[in-house]
Amino acid sequence: MRAGVAAVVALVLVVGLGWGFAYADKDDVVGRALSGEQLTALYRAGHACPALTSARLAGQLMAESELDPAAARTRSGGRGIAGLTDEQWRQWAPWPGAQREDTAASVLALAHLMCNLVGQVRASGIDGDGWRLALAAFLSGVATVREAGKVPGKATDYVGQAGKYAAYYESLPQFASPGSTTFTPAGSVPEAVPLPDELVGAVVAAGSRCPEVSPAAIAGQLMALSGFNAEQRGTSGQLGIAGFSDDLWQENAPKGASVWDPQQAVPAMGNALCRLVRELTALPGDPYLLAAAAWQSGVDTVRRAGGVPDVMTRAYLEAAAAYTEYYRLDTRLAPPSVPSPSPSSVSATPSVRPSAPAKGTPATTRGATKPAPPPATTAKAPATTSAPTSATTAPNTGYGPRGPGGGSYPCRRRCRW
Repeated sequence: MRAGVAAVVALVLVVGLGWGFAYADKDDVVGRALSGEQLTALYRAGHACPALTSARLAGQLMAESELDPAAARTRSGGRGIAGLTDEQWRQWAPWPGAQREDTAASVLALAHLMCNLVGQVRASGIDGDGWRLALAAFLSGVATVREAGKVPGKATDYVGQAGKYAAYYESLPQFASPGSTTFTPAGSVPEAVPLPDELVGAVVAAGSRCPEVSPAAIAGQLMALSGFNAEQRGTSGQLGIAGFSDDLWQENAPKGASVWDPQQAVPAMGNALCRLVRELTALPGDPYLLAAAAWQSGVDTVRRAGGVPDVMTRAYLEAAAAYTEYYRLDTRLAPPSVPSPSPSSVSATPSVRPSAPAKGTPATTRGATKPAPPPATTAKAPATTSAPTSATTAPNTGYGPRGPGGGSYPCRRRCRW
Protein backbone atom coordinates (compact mmCIF):
# COMPACT_ATOMS: atom_id res chain seq x y z
CA MET A 1 0.00 0.00 0.00
CA ARG A 2 2.83 2.37 0.90
CA ALA A 3 4.51 1.56 -2.39
CA GLY A 4 1.31 2.30 -4.26
CA VAL A 5 0.85 5.64 -2.51
CA ALA A 6 4.47 6.56 -3.23
CA ALA A 7 4.02 5.70 -6.88
CA VAL A 8 0.89 7.85 -7.13
CA VAL A 9 2.65 10.76 -5.42
CA ALA A 10 5.63 10.38 -7.74
CA LEU A 11 3.33 10.33 -10.77
CA VAL A 12 1.52 13.45 -9.59
CA LEU A 13 4.84 15.25 -9.05
CA VAL A 14 6.15 14.25 -12.47
CA VAL A 15 2.95 15.28 -14.23
CA GLY A 16 2.76 18.51 -12.22
CA LEU A 17 6.35 19.40 -12.96
CA GLY A 18 5.87 18.54 -16.60
CA TRP A 19 2.86 20.82 -16.89
CA GLY A 20 4.75 23.55 -15.09
CA PHE A 21 7.71 23.43 -17.45
CA ALA A 22 5.44 23.27 -20.50
CA TYR A 23 3.50 26.29 -19.30
CA ALA A 24 6.66 28.29 -18.63
CA ASP A 25 8.08 27.45 -22.04
CA LYS A 26 4.85 28.49 -23.71
CA ASP A 27 4.64 31.81 -21.91
CA ASP A 28 8.32 32.73 -22.00
CA VAL A 29 8.31 34.46 -25.38
CA VAL A 30 11.03 36.83 -26.51
CA GLY A 31 10.40 39.33 -29.27
CA ARG A 32 12.97 40.34 -31.82
CA ALA A 33 15.07 43.44 -31.24
CA LEU A 34 13.59 46.64 -32.64
CA SER A 35 15.57 48.99 -34.84
CA GLY A 36 15.69 52.72 -34.16
CA GLU A 37 13.38 53.31 -37.13
CA GLN A 38 10.86 50.79 -35.79
CA LEU A 39 10.99 52.25 -32.28
CA THR A 40 10.36 55.75 -33.57
CA ALA A 41 7.42 54.55 -35.67
CA LEU A 42 5.94 52.73 -32.68
CA TYR A 43 6.30 55.76 -30.41
CA ARG A 44 4.51 57.96 -32.92
CA ALA A 45 1.70 55.51 -33.66
CA GLY A 46 1.26 53.95 -30.22
CA HIS A 47 -1.07 56.65 -28.93
CA ALA A 48 -3.47 56.72 -31.87
CA CYS A 49 -6.30 55.83 -29.46
CA PRO A 50 -6.55 54.95 -25.74
CA ALA A 51 -6.77 51.19 -26.42
CA LEU A 52 -3.34 51.15 -28.08
CA THR A 53 0.16 51.42 -26.68
CA SER A 54 3.52 51.25 -28.40
CA ALA A 55 4.21 47.88 -26.77
CA ARG A 56 0.86 46.46 -27.95
CA LEU A 57 1.61 47.51 -31.50
CA ALA A 58 5.06 45.95 -31.25
CA GLY A 59 3.49 42.72 -29.99
CA GLN A 60 1.05 42.64 -32.90
CA LEU A 61 3.82 43.28 -35.43
CA MET A 62 5.86 40.45 -33.94
CA ALA A 63 2.90 38.02 -34.06
CA GLU A 64 1.91 39.18 -37.54
CA SER A 65 5.17 39.38 -39.48
CA GLU A 66 8.01 38.88 -36.98
CA LEU A 67 8.94 42.50 -37.77
CA ASP A 68 9.83 41.64 -41.36
CA PRO A 69 9.21 44.67 -43.63
CA ALA A 70 9.50 42.42 -46.71
CA ALA A 71 7.13 39.66 -45.54
CA ALA A 72 5.35 38.30 -48.62
CA ARG A 73 2.49 36.80 -46.62
CA THR A 74 1.82 37.36 -42.93
CA ARG A 75 -0.27 35.56 -40.32
CA SER A 76 -3.51 37.30 -41.22
CA GLY A 77 -2.97 37.04 -44.98
CA GLY A 78 -1.55 40.48 -45.69
CA ARG A 79 2.02 41.48 -46.43
CA GLY A 80 4.72 43.76 -45.15
CA ILE A 81 5.62 44.48 -41.53
CA ALA A 82 2.02 45.38 -40.60
CA GLY A 83 0.33 42.54 -42.49
CA LEU A 84 -2.12 44.81 -44.30
CA THR A 85 -3.97 43.60 -47.37
CA ASP A 86 -3.94 45.69 -50.52
CA GLU A 87 -7.46 46.90 -49.78
CA GLN A 88 -6.56 47.85 -46.21
CA TRP A 89 -3.49 49.73 -47.41
CA ARG A 90 -5.52 51.72 -49.93
CA GLN A 91 -7.97 52.68 -47.22
CA TRP A 92 -5.56 53.40 -44.37
CA ALA A 93 -2.37 54.71 -46.03
CA PRO A 94 -1.61 57.71 -43.79
CA TRP A 95 -0.77 60.25 -46.49
CA PRO A 96 -0.86 60.56 -50.29
CA GLY A 97 2.01 58.75 -51.92
CA ALA A 98 2.90 56.75 -48.79
CA GLN A 99 4.80 53.54 -49.54
CA ARG A 100 4.09 50.28 -47.76
CA GLU A 101 7.84 49.67 -47.52
CA ASP A 102 8.06 52.78 -45.30
CA THR A 103 7.94 51.38 -41.76
CA ALA A 104 6.56 54.60 -40.27
CA ALA A 105 3.71 54.70 -42.80
CA SER A 106 2.83 51.01 -42.39
CA VAL A 107 2.82 51.11 -38.59
CA LEU A 108 0.72 54.27 -38.53
CA ALA A 109 -1.75 52.75 -41.01
CA LEU A 110 -2.06 49.67 -38.80
CA ALA A 111 -2.62 51.84 -35.71
CA HIS A 112 -5.45 53.74 -37.41
CA LEU A 113 -7.05 50.51 -38.60
CA MET A 114 -6.82 48.97 -35.12
CA CYS A 115 -8.45 52.03 -33.55
CA ASN A 116 -11.27 51.73 -36.08
CA LEU A 117 -11.72 48.05 -35.21
CA VAL A 118 -11.80 48.88 -31.50
CA GLY A 119 -14.61 51.31 -32.20
CA GLN A 120 -16.54 48.77 -34.25
CA VAL A 121 -16.42 46.02 -31.63
CA ARG A 122 -17.38 48.45 -28.89
CA ALA A 123 -20.33 49.65 -30.93
CA SER A 124 -21.44 46.01 -31.13
CA GLY A 125 -21.78 45.91 -27.34
CA ILE A 126 -19.34 43.02 -26.90
CA ASP A 127 -17.81 42.78 -23.43
CA GLY A 128 -14.09 42.29 -23.12
CA ASP A 129 -10.77 43.98 -23.73
CA GLY A 130 -11.21 46.23 -26.75
CA TRP A 131 -7.68 45.70 -28.02
CA ARG A 132 -7.89 41.90 -27.89
CA LEU A 133 -11.26 41.94 -29.62
CA ALA A 134 -9.81 44.23 -32.28
CA LEU A 135 -6.91 41.80 -32.76
CA ALA A 136 -9.44 39.02 -33.33
CA ALA A 137 -11.31 41.22 -35.80
CA PHE A 138 -8.06 42.00 -37.62
CA LEU A 139 -7.44 38.28 -38.11
CA SER A 140 -10.98 36.95 -38.57
CA GLY A 141 -13.15 39.94 -39.45
CA VAL A 142 -15.55 42.04 -37.38
CA ALA A 143 -18.57 39.92 -38.41
CA THR A 144 -16.98 36.77 -36.98
CA VAL A 145 -16.26 38.49 -33.67
CA ARG A 146 -19.82 39.84 -33.51
CA GLU A 147 -21.27 36.42 -34.16
CA ALA A 148 -19.14 34.82 -31.45
CA GLY A 149 -19.65 37.67 -29.00
CA LYS A 150 -16.04 37.22 -27.91
CA VAL A 151 -12.67 36.26 -29.34
CA PRO A 152 -13.56 33.40 -31.70
CA GLY A 153 -11.77 30.10 -31.37
CA LYS A 154 -9.70 30.40 -34.51
CA ALA A 155 -8.31 33.75 -33.34
CA THR A 156 -7.46 32.66 -29.79
CA ASP A 157 -3.89 31.61 -30.54
CA TYR A 158 -3.16 34.79 -32.52
CA VAL A 159 -4.58 37.07 -29.83
CA GLY A 160 -2.74 35.20 -27.09
CA GLN A 161 0.57 35.31 -28.91
CA ALA A 162 0.29 39.04 -29.65
CA GLY A 163 -0.57 39.62 -25.99
CA LYS A 164 2.50 37.71 -24.80
CA TYR A 165 4.78 39.61 -27.15
CA ALA A 166 3.18 42.87 -26.00
CA ALA A 167 3.91 41.93 -22.38
CA TYR A 168 7.51 41.19 -23.34
CA TYR A 169 7.99 44.58 -25.01
CA GLU A 170 6.21 46.33 -22.14
CA SER A 171 8.90 44.95 -19.82
CA LEU A 172 11.69 46.64 -21.78
CA PRO A 173 12.92 50.05 -20.58
CA GLN A 174 12.24 51.56 -24.00
CA PHE A 175 8.50 51.04 -23.44
CA ALA A 176 8.30 51.96 -19.77
CA SER A 177 5.30 54.05 -18.75
CA PRO A 178 5.91 57.79 -18.32
CA GLY A 179 7.31 58.53 -14.87
CA SER A 180 8.16 54.91 -14.08
CA THR A 181 11.83 55.09 -14.95
CA THR A 182 14.54 57.41 -16.16
CA PHE A 183 15.67 56.27 -19.58
CA THR A 184 19.24 56.81 -20.66
CA PRO A 185 19.79 56.49 -24.42
CA ALA A 186 22.36 53.97 -25.59
CA GLY A 187 25.71 55.68 -25.80
CA SER A 188 26.58 59.15 -24.59
CA VAL A 189 24.85 62.27 -25.76
CA PRO A 190 27.14 64.17 -28.16
CA GLU A 191 28.94 67.08 -26.58
CA ALA A 192 27.66 70.53 -27.45
CA VAL A 193 29.57 72.62 -29.94
CA PRO A 194 29.57 76.41 -30.06
CA LEU A 195 26.74 77.90 -32.09
CA PRO A 196 28.13 78.80 -35.54
CA ASP A 197 28.36 82.55 -36.12
CA GLU A 198 26.21 82.41 -39.25
CA LEU A 199 23.29 80.98 -37.24
CA VAL A 200 23.26 83.52 -34.41
CA GLY A 201 20.89 85.95 -36.13
CA ALA A 202 18.41 83.24 -37.12
CA VAL A 203 18.47 81.68 -33.64
CA VAL A 204 17.90 85.04 -31.92
CA ALA A 205 15.03 85.77 -34.31
CA ALA A 206 13.47 82.37 -33.67
CA GLY A 207 13.80 82.80 -29.90
CA SER A 208 12.13 86.21 -29.92
CA ARG A 209 8.71 85.15 -31.21
CA CYS A 210 7.09 84.48 -27.81
CA PRO A 211 8.20 84.62 -24.15
CA GLU A 212 8.13 80.85 -23.68
CA VAL A 213 10.75 80.14 -26.36
CA SER A 214 14.21 81.62 -25.80
CA PRO A 215 17.17 81.79 -28.20
CA ALA A 216 19.12 79.40 -25.94
CA ALA A 217 16.25 76.91 -26.08
CA ILE A 218 16.22 77.10 -29.88
CA ALA A 219 19.97 76.48 -29.97
CA GLY A 220 19.59 73.56 -27.55
CA GLN A 221 16.94 71.91 -29.68
CA LEU A 222 18.92 72.41 -32.88
CA MET A 223 21.93 70.76 -31.26
CA ALA A 224 19.77 67.85 -30.05
CA LEU A 225 17.99 67.46 -33.39
CA SER A 226 20.81 67.79 -35.89
CA GLY A 227 24.01 69.08 -34.34
CA PHE A 228 23.51 72.12 -36.65
CA ASN A 229 23.70 69.90 -39.73
CA ALA A 230 21.57 71.54 -42.42
CA GLU A 231 21.53 68.30 -44.46
CA GLN A 232 20.17 66.13 -41.65
CA ARG A 233 17.58 63.47 -42.55
CA GLY A 234 15.90 61.65 -39.66
CA THR A 235 14.78 58.02 -39.68
CA SER A 236 11.13 59.09 -39.54
CA GLY A 237 11.29 61.80 -42.17
CA GLN A 238 12.59 64.75 -40.11
CA LEU A 239 14.28 67.17 -42.44
CA GLY A 240 16.99 69.77 -42.19
CA ILE A 241 18.71 71.51 -39.33
CA ALA A 242 15.47 71.88 -37.31
CA GLY A 243 14.15 68.36 -37.88
CA PHE A 244 10.87 69.47 -39.42
CA SER A 245 8.29 66.80 -40.19
CA ASP A 246 6.38 67.25 -43.43
CA ASP A 247 3.18 68.42 -41.72
CA LEU A 248 4.95 70.91 -39.44
CA TRP A 249 6.83 72.39 -42.38
CA GLN A 250 3.70 72.73 -44.51
CA GLU A 251 1.84 74.43 -41.65
CA ASN A 252 4.57 76.87 -40.62
CA ALA A 253 6.97 77.52 -43.50
CA PRO A 254 6.81 80.82 -45.42
CA LYS A 255 5.72 80.47 -49.00
CA GLY A 256 8.63 79.43 -51.21
CA ALA A 257 10.95 78.70 -48.26
CA SER A 258 13.28 75.70 -48.23
CA VAL A 259 13.57 73.36 -45.27
CA TRP A 260 17.25 72.93 -46.19
CA ASP A 261 18.03 76.64 -45.75
CA PRO A 262 18.86 77.31 -42.06
CA GLN A 263 18.15 81.02 -42.45
CA GLN A 264 14.55 80.11 -43.32
CA ALA A 265 14.07 76.92 -41.31
CA VAL A 266 15.29 78.21 -37.94
CA PRO A 267 12.96 81.26 -37.74
CA ALA A 268 10.11 79.03 -38.95
CA MET A 269 10.93 76.71 -36.04
CA GLY A 270 10.43 79.60 -33.62
CA ASN A 271 7.02 80.36 -35.12
CA ALA A 272 6.01 76.71 -34.99
CA LEU A 273 7.09 76.20 -31.38
CA CYS A 274 5.17 79.28 -30.26
CA ARG A 275 2.07 77.98 -32.04
CA LEU A 276 2.47 74.60 -30.34
CA VAL A 277 2.84 76.35 -26.98
CA ARG A 278 -0.53 78.05 -27.54
CA GLU A 279 -2.18 74.83 -28.71
CA LEU A 280 -1.00 72.81 -25.71
CA THR A 281 -1.58 75.40 -22.97
CA ALA A 282 -4.59 73.49 -21.65
CA LEU A 283 -2.45 70.45 -20.76
CA PRO A 284 -0.76 70.34 -17.34
CA GLY A 285 2.95 71.07 -17.29
CA ASP A 286 5.43 73.52 -18.75
CA PRO A 287 3.96 74.66 -22.11
CA TYR A 288 7.40 74.86 -23.69
CA LEU A 289 8.31 71.31 -22.66
CA LEU A 290 5.03 70.09 -24.12
CA ALA A 291 5.72 71.96 -27.36
CA ALA A 292 9.21 70.47 -27.57
CA ALA A 293 7.74 67.01 -26.92
CA ALA A 294 5.21 67.59 -29.71
CA TRP A 295 8.07 68.57 -32.01
CA GLN A 296 9.64 65.20 -31.40
CA SER A 297 6.57 62.94 -31.12
CA GLY A 298 3.69 64.83 -32.75
CA VAL A 299 1.07 67.10 -31.23
CA ASP A 300 -1.69 64.48 -31.39
CA THR A 301 0.51 61.99 -29.53
CA VAL A 302 1.16 64.52 -26.75
CA ARG A 303 -2.54 65.36 -26.49
CA ARG A 304 -3.60 61.72 -26.26
CA ALA A 305 -0.93 60.98 -23.67
CA GLY A 306 -1.86 64.09 -21.67
CA GLY A 307 1.80 65.09 -21.57
CA VAL A 308 5.20 63.71 -22.52
CA PRO A 309 4.26 60.35 -24.08
CA ASP A 310 7.27 58.06 -23.68
CA VAL A 311 10.78 57.62 -22.39
CA MET A 312 12.44 58.37 -25.71
CA THR A 313 10.74 61.76 -25.86
CA ARG A 314 11.80 62.44 -22.27
CA ALA A 315 15.37 61.51 -23.18
CA TYR A 316 15.22 64.01 -26.05
CA LEU A 317 13.92 66.73 -23.70
CA GLU A 318 16.67 66.02 -21.20
CA ALA A 319 19.35 66.24 -23.88
CA ALA A 320 17.87 69.50 -25.22
CA ALA A 321 17.71 70.89 -21.67
CA ALA A 322 21.38 70.10 -21.06
CA TYR A 323 22.33 71.82 -24.32
CA THR A 324 20.11 74.80 -23.47
CA GLU A 325 21.96 75.38 -20.20
CA TYR A 326 25.19 75.44 -22.19
CA TYR A 327 23.91 77.96 -24.75
CA ARG A 328 22.51 80.26 -22.05
CA LEU A 329 26.14 81.15 -21.34
CA ASP A 330 26.60 82.44 -24.90
CA THR A 331 26.17 86.21 -24.57
CA ARG A 332 25.48 86.48 -28.29
CA LEU A 333 22.06 84.97 -27.47
CA ALA A 334 21.33 87.28 -24.53
CA PRO A 335 18.11 89.33 -24.72
CA PRO A 336 18.30 93.10 -25.23
CA SER A 337 19.20 95.05 -22.09
CA VAL A 338 17.11 97.73 -20.43
CA PRO A 339 19.17 100.94 -19.99
CA SER A 340 20.31 101.65 -16.45
CA PRO A 341 19.28 104.93 -14.68
CA SER A 342 22.98 105.87 -14.75
CA PRO A 343 24.12 105.51 -18.36
CA SER A 344 27.58 106.83 -17.54
CA SER A 345 28.25 103.83 -15.32
CA VAL A 346 27.60 101.32 -18.10
CA SER A 347 30.71 99.86 -19.71
CA ALA A 348 30.80 97.93 -22.96
CA THR A 349 31.18 94.16 -22.71
CA PRO A 350 32.38 92.03 -25.63
CA SER A 351 30.25 89.07 -26.65
CA VAL A 352 31.51 85.85 -25.15
CA ARG A 353 31.19 82.70 -27.18
CA PRO A 354 31.28 79.49 -25.12
CA SER A 355 34.11 77.16 -25.94
CA ALA A 356 33.48 73.51 -26.62
CA PRO A 357 33.51 71.42 -23.43
CA ALA A 358 36.56 69.34 -22.75
CA LYS A 359 36.14 65.70 -23.64
CA GLY A 360 35.91 63.24 -20.79
CA THR A 361 34.49 65.74 -18.28
CA PRO A 362 30.74 65.86 -18.95
CA ALA A 363 28.32 66.52 -16.14
CA THR A 364 25.26 64.28 -15.96
CA THR A 365 21.72 65.63 -15.67
CA ARG A 366 18.98 63.06 -15.10
CA GLY A 367 20.15 60.54 -17.68
CA ALA A 368 21.43 63.02 -20.28
CA THR A 369 25.09 64.01 -20.60
CA LYS A 370 25.35 67.72 -19.91
CA PRO A 371 28.28 69.53 -21.53
CA ALA A 372 30.68 71.15 -19.10
CA PRO A 373 30.12 74.92 -18.92
CA PRO A 374 32.44 77.19 -20.88
CA PRO A 375 35.14 79.06 -18.96
CA ALA A 376 33.97 82.15 -17.12
CA THR A 377 34.81 85.45 -18.76
CA THR A 378 36.80 88.14 -16.96
CA ALA A 379 35.06 90.93 -18.83
CA LYS A 380 33.33 93.46 -16.61
CA ALA A 381 29.58 92.99 -16.71
CA PRO A 382 27.51 96.06 -17.60
CA ALA A 383 25.38 97.56 -14.84
CA THR A 384 22.17 96.94 -16.65
CA THR A 385 19.00 95.07 -15.88
CA SER A 386 18.10 92.31 -18.28
CA ALA A 387 14.68 92.36 -19.82
CA PRO A 388 12.53 89.56 -18.45
CA THR A 389 12.47 86.45 -20.59
CA SER A 390 11.18 82.94 -20.21
CA ALA A 391 14.68 81.84 -19.23
CA THR A 392 14.93 84.27 -16.25
CA THR A 393 11.47 85.03 -14.91
CA ALA A 394 10.37 81.57 -13.81
CA PRO A 395 10.77 81.16 -10.02
CA ASN A 396 13.14 78.55 -8.71
CA THR A 397 10.85 76.03 -7.04
CA GLY A 398 13.64 73.82 -5.75
CA TYR A 399 12.58 70.98 -8.01
CA GLY A 400 15.73 70.83 -10.09
CA PRO A 401 17.33 72.96 -12.83
CA ARG A 402 15.24 75.18 -15.05
CA GLY A 403 13.67 73.71 -18.16
CA PRO A 404 14.62 74.96 -21.62
CA GLY A 405 11.52 77.15 -21.73
CA GLY A 406 12.40 78.84 -18.49
CA GLY A 407 10.23 76.85 -16.08
CA SER A 408 11.64 74.51 -13.49
CA TYR A 409 11.43 70.77 -14.07
CA PRO A 410 8.78 69.26 -11.78
CA CYS A 411 11.16 66.65 -10.43
CA ARG A 412 13.66 66.04 -7.69
CA ARG A 413 15.66 62.87 -8.19
CA ARG A 414 13.55 61.40 -10.98
CA CYS A 415 11.39 63.22 -13.44
CA ARG A 416 7.67 62.62 -13.16
CA TRP A 417 6.53 64.11 -16.48
